[in-house]
Amino acid sequence: MAIFGIFDIGRSAILASRTALDVTANNIANVNTPGFSRKEAVFDIPTPERTRGGFIGRGVTVSTVRRHYDKLLQEQVLVQEQNLARANILGDVFRQVEEVFNEQQYPKFSDSFNAYINAWQDVADNPESLPQRSVLLQRAKGLISTAKEMERSLKETVKFADIQIEDSIDKINTITREIATLNGMITKVEAGSSYEASDLRDKRDNLMRQLSGLIGFNSFEDDVGRVTIIVGNKTLVETENSFDLSAVKNFDGTIDITAGNERFNDYITRGALSGLLASRQEVQEKPLKDLRRLIASIVKETNLQHRQGYDLEGTTGNDFFSPLQLFTLDYSGGASVTSKSITDPAQLTLDEYEIRFSDPSTYSVVDVTTNTTVIASAAYTSGSPISFDGIEVVVADDGGGPQAGDRFFISPIERSIDNFGLNVSAAEEVAASASDSTLPGDNRNALALLDVYQGNVTDLGNSFNGYYSTIIALTGTMSSTAQDSADFEQSLLNELNQRREAVSGVNLDEEAANLIRFQKAFEAGAKLIKITDEMLEVILNL
Repeated sequence: MAIFGIFDIGRSAILASRTALDVTANNIANVNTPGFSRKEAVFDIPTPERTRGGFIGRGVTVSTVRRHYDKLLQEQVLVQEQNLARANILGDVFRQVEEVFNEQQYPKFSDSFNAYINAWQDVADNPESLPQRSVLLQRAKGLISTAKEMERSLKETVKFADIQIEDSIDKINTITREIATLNGMITKVEAGSSYEASDLRDKRDNLMRQLSGLIGFNSFEDDVGRVTIIVGNKTLVETENSFDLSAVKNFDGTIDITAGNERFNDYITRGALSGLLASRQEVQEKPLKDLRRLIASIVKETNLQHRQGYDLEGTTGNDFFSPLQLFTLDYSGGASVTSKSITDPAQLTLDEYEIRFSDPSTYSVVDVTTNTTVIASAAYTSGSPISFDGIEVVVADDGGGPQAGDRFFISPIERSIDNFGLNVSAAEEVAASASDSTLPGDNRNALALLDVYQGNVTDLGNSFNGYYSTIIALTGTMSSTAQDSADFEQSLLNELNQRREAVSGVNLDEEAANLIRFQKAFEAGAKLIKITDEMLEVILNL
């Protein structure tokens, strides 16, 4: 090897050491960067040179910059991020619902209802007294106000979830676009090269972790480094293209997540979006519906008994609260509900129903609350009433008539709190007496109402206070279960993150040692060049 070969060896030592110092410095600079994977300069021996004394090496080179990365561990972290995001959302939403029914913080339904019952007791004690009757009306108004405020809070919780769903969709679309862009950049950088676009891959992995917090997905990488992201049977990212999601709110209050024109809610099982969809449905189907059912039952039972009594003017057959009203939804394009009424409140079950058409001329009625058939099959005539369980509904041809698969939803409880109000306007109209011949001192109807309030109610299978206690217990269980799940998922994620840090994390002590090691190698390379220069000078001076 010529003496100039020693220059090349020294030069290679300097360049390799400098590259290693650059990598080490970058590791140190990114010690707090989320998703950063530690890099390592991998040294290699160039092809040796043949000399008269045999093969002698030609220095050192950096063959690649290795990224410390465990693909399997990264996939486990992504799945756990998805599970935790769902659990956190459920915990947050159910905690808000629990606060609505928290009787310990400030007066809620129990206090208002018990004050209302006590006011009826005062009327029973002094049936001829107007002040007690006036207090009763005020307590009734307080109960109405409390129920409306609780429903408003629950509806606000659902509305906030709707806003978060829209926000999550926007974030998902933004992230998938960025991932698709990074796919293209990584392919270009790595094309025809043995080097890996490590920092770009870290950035893409970090975006995928952010995406995991929003929606559950599966992913795989092709042979040129592009990642494909799939949710259910829908592709969100493929090669350098991304496909946006949309949220569509339907007329019945449900939300559809669509890709193109196809609904795919059923495939969204993890991530914050899954938690939002599940929690809003859970709130609507359980505590909100239970509260409406409770109020509907109070209205129904109070009015049935109040109608049997007489007020101070000797009038009977009057409702105390505003009577229940039916709510309907039409899932049909050729027919509609033209009229609906409660014909016999005593027969009303407070369940919800669907009128379903198996063909244009035949319908059935199904109790969707109990999943039982009320009317198995009946002939349909446009404009003729359909009667069942104290309800009468008229479905009329709206141009084309009902078709097979059409259905009509009927609910006596959906608007029970919206319409919750007093039907009596004056203290004299309170029907405390069981007979007009024993006025004004008769209190038997007031006592009968107290029995209604304190006994079990058929529609609820419990007393009013007992049924409300079950709602409180339900919301408490929902909240505590969701919180326990979130704590469990967080614990698992913490463990996975620790394992990831052990593989990909930056250790400052280790990097400081590397700085000294590569600095010394750099200085030794420089010293080698200096010595070679001195040797060359000696030769030239001969």
